[in-house]
Order: sequence, then C-alpha cells, then structure tokens
Amino acid sequence: MKNLSLSEKIIFFVNTFVAFIFLFSLLIPFIPPRIFSFPSVISLFTPILITLNSIFIFFWIYKLKKQFLLSLFVLVIGCSTVQNFINFSNNSVYATDNKISVLSYNVRLFNLYNWIDNSEIENQINKFLVEKNADIICLQEYRNNVLIMPNHPYKYEYLRGDNLKYGQVIYSKFPIINSGIINLVSRSNSAIYVDVEINKKTIRIYNVHLESFSLSNKKDVIKFHESGNKLYESVSKTFSIQQDQLEIIEKNIKKTPHDIIFSTDLNNTAFSYIYRQLNNQFKDSFIEKGNGFGTTFFYNYIPLRIDFILISESLKVNKFKTYEINYSDHKPIYSEIII
Repeated sequence: MKNLSLSEKIIFFVNTFVAFIFLFSLLIPFIPPRIFSFPSVISLFTPILITLNSIFIFFWIYKLKKQFLLSLFVLVIGCSTVQNFINFSNNSVYATDNKISVLSYNVRLFNLYNWIDNSEIENQINKFLVEKNADIICLQEYRNNVLIMPNHPYKYEYLRGDNLKYGQVIYSKFPIINSGIINLVSRSNSAIYVDVEINKKTIRIYNVHLESFSLSNKKDVIKFHESGNKLYESVSKTFSIQQDQLEIIEKNIKKTPHDIIFSTDLNNTAFSYIYRQLNNQFKDSFIEKGNGFGTTFFYNYIPLRIDFILISESLKVNKFKTYEINYSDHKPIYSEIII
C-alpha cells in the first residue's frame, strides 16, 4: 500500500469491496430464498462482480502492482462460478446414431404486443425452428395456432387464458407415449412433460417455466430508485415461489424411472440456489459443451444465463449452442445429447 498513490489506494479500496462481495456471492447457492432472500437478489449481479474483478486484474498488471493478486485469488476460489458465466469446453463430437437433439426457446408470445418493431417475427421464428429441425422443441410463452411444423407430427401443449390462449408446448419427431402437467400454483407459469420412445428407450422430456419476476425495462430501474424496498420485496417473493415450485417438480422427477432431459426457462441464474438444486441432480449442457458467455437474456444490459437444458448423469452432451437471434427477449438454446 505504501507504493500506491492516493488514487490507486482509492481504487484498491473499491477493488477490495468488490472482491469481498464476490466471495459472499459464492455462498448464495447454499442459502434457500425462502429462509433468506436477500442473497438471491444479489446473485443477479454476479456477472458484474466477475467482470469488475477481471478488470481490476488487468488494471493492476498494467500498473505492475501486486494488488492484482486479490481479484485473481477470489476468481480462482470461485472458478466454478466463473465457469457458469464464461465457459471453454472440448469441441470434440462423437459420431453416433444414438442421439437426440433438443431446442428450447422462450418465444414471448411470438411478439404479440409488438415489443420488437418487426411484423415478421412469427414467420421468422417458424422458419428458424423448421430450419434447425431439432428432434424435440420446447417452447415457453407459446401461443397456439401460430406455428406450422411439418417435421414434428407429435405435440403436447398446455394452454391457459380466456381470450388469449398461451402456455407451453413440446414438439416431437418421436411418438409420445405419456404426457402430463405439473401444477405449479401460478397464474402464468407451469411445467409439462412427455415420455418419448427413441430406439426402444424411453426418455422423459420436461419443459419448465418457473415464476417470472417481470423486470425487463427501464421503468423498473426508475421504480428501484423510487422504492427499492418494494422492488426488493417483489423479487425476493418471486425467488421464494420458485423454491416452492421446484420442490413440486422434484417430487415428479423422483417418480420417473427414465432418463431425463430438463428444458427450462428458469427465470433465475446459474448462481442461484434454484440452479444448484437442479445441478446436483443433472448435468448442464452449457458446462459440458458450451463456449463463451452463453447469455440467453439481458436485464438492463446485465448478461444473464437463465435458460437451460439439463440432462441425467447417465446421458452425454455431444453439442451445445446458443443462437444469437433477436426474435424474443430470450435466446434459443440447442443441445445434441447421446442417449
């Protein structure tokens, strides 16, 4: 510290604070939001904490100061958390016919209310899905009577609403031999599943959309400054509801004897308690075969990965991709899985 100028001392003080908050964020996945929800809210900002610590490392190295060791130390300790933000994996692909491809996408009602100034969104999404031609397609915030899917003769959907019918759907190239709805006690979110038969093996496919906290525009940021407590209560309540919903889903998971592919808009990050509970049971396709940031959603410029394709431990990921298209507020994700 003696060799630091006044401005450098101030910067290092900020660096120390950011490093400490990041260390605290490593504990968040172990804290149930129903017991203490404040850490779960902080988890939304973990990507910023990782980015800031990385910037501090380069800053101090440029200055030829040993202070870079602080941020380097905390990022090494939290390497698994960093991997959930940015990942580098082996791109080798196995040649096999014993595989299934899955695409998951929150289509935001096919731009029904013109959030995006583009009248062709419906057709563009339909064209995209047909071109990618995944064996299984799981859509959230789906609206019926929109898509034409000639390559997918099997479909299971769950819709709600009076005037507007919306919900979730699973399209399949394989016969659906069983299907069902998991009631999550939510006005707008649900979970559905199908059992499909592939090469004489039954696989259960889940399409899950957990409770939304509905914070996606600048007005929400203004509300945060005007009434932080109100916003905090809303977000923390949502995370508590998600815990309840996950426990309901887990009861269904425990009953199935089949291998599982769990496709979800989690409405929560890979730094959360909810994700950890799932990751204890499944493998994350992005971690297995993804590269780069894997961002699927932006909350006021904060990159978040809240869409996932998880698989049973006995299955193997062959490929993973996040598609950089802007037809919704989410990015579609794709995984090829060896069964």
